[in-house]
Amino acid sequence: MGDGQPRTRFASWAGALALVATVLLVLGYAGTREAKHSPAGAAAVPRGSVPVAAAQGRPPGAPVTGVAVGYPRTRAGAQSAAANYTTAYGSSAMFRTASRRELIAAIGDPAGRAALSARADAAFGAQTAAFGLDPEGNAPNGLAFVCRVLPVGTRVAAYSPDAATVEVWGAGLVGLAGAGSSKPVSEAWTTTTMRLTWAADDWKLVDFSQKEGPTPVSGLQSASGAEEIAQAVRDFEELSYAR
Repeated sequence: MGDGQPRTRFASWAGALALVATVLLVLGYAGTREAKHSPAGAAAVPRGSVPVAAAQGRPPGAPVTGVAVGYPRTRAGAQSAAANYTTAYGSSAMFRTASRRELIAAIGDPAGRAALSARADAAFGAQTAAFGLDPEGNAPNGLAFVCRVLPVGTRVAAYSPDAATVEVWGAGLVGLAGAGSSKPVSEAWTTTTMRLTWAADDWKLVDFSQKEGPTPVSGLQSASGAEEIAQAVRDFEELSYAR
């Protein structure tokens, strides 16, 4: 009896996570058939206007469709690319046809870009209906759709000047913000494994996969109300540069 509410809350959170995880897993599989390099290991899912220097490397070039591109051919450059590409793939922009295709064109490996784009269209197109969005990714009146990834750290699982596998640990936010939402904004901790290749003078995405956790202990703070969350979504701009 006493644990009924926590279990109900967890079930709601798990359902929201499953929707996004399904998309990520489908997209991850998409790139494997086009991969040209296969290093061992793997990588990990907000938007701002002032880019900072890539860790121990030059800053990326001008943002393309909200995601920074143009990284040095170094371990640090691969980590920065993985973190920022994870942020882009975990954004609400992927639920809109035009911006989704532009994002994939900006960060995808040219050799597998067409297949990745086709699978992304199918996967994200299906998820718009699951969240009650219209075909262009817009939420129902009075609600705001939230889908953001906040990288916490990165780890290089494998690296060479031609290919890299980077793991990105982070928290994600997904759901509909606003009063009366049937899918309230929930958090989920995941580790995303990104496989990158050096192509077109930049690190490009080949494929990725995702698993749950590590998940920190929660409960230090009480959850905010629906209106407060909705206001935060309106007030705080999504980041496009994570590392």
